[in-house]
Amino acid sequence: MLSALLLVQLTACAAMTGIIWMVQIAIYPLFARLEGEAFNDYHTRYMARVTYVIAPLMLIEAASCAACFYLGDWQEMTPSFLLLAIAWASTALIQVPQHAKLTPKTVPALVHSNWIRTIAWTTRTVLLASMAFG
Repeated sequence: MLSALLLVQLTACAAMTGIIWMVQIAIYPLFARLEGEAFNDYHTRYMARVTYVIAPLMLIEAASCAACFYLGDWQEMTPSFLLLAIAWASTALIQVPQHAKLTPKTVPALVHSNWIRTIAWTTRTVLLASMAFG
């Protein structure tokens, strides 16, 4: 059961890693190219739609991480758990508030701060892959 949970966690984490890299390299930087109502309209639609993609993945990832932490070797799972906590904390405490007051001029700060999540999810995927297949 633990190996299946680890694979579920790895799959969700790898999906989030792919998404966060696309957001970091393409989506967030392109926000700065929009102005006025086009910016507001696009950003509002982006926020509404992206939630349907990332929320289920983040919840699956969190639940499977908690289960692996509880059922498995908690010492082995601690780095993965901490990286997930960093990604979630960054989302809740940095990116969500930045999105709430986002303008074309504040996009660079969003891109810069998003490196926290990009690095956390990427490192976590490598770590989980080594645990699952290593």
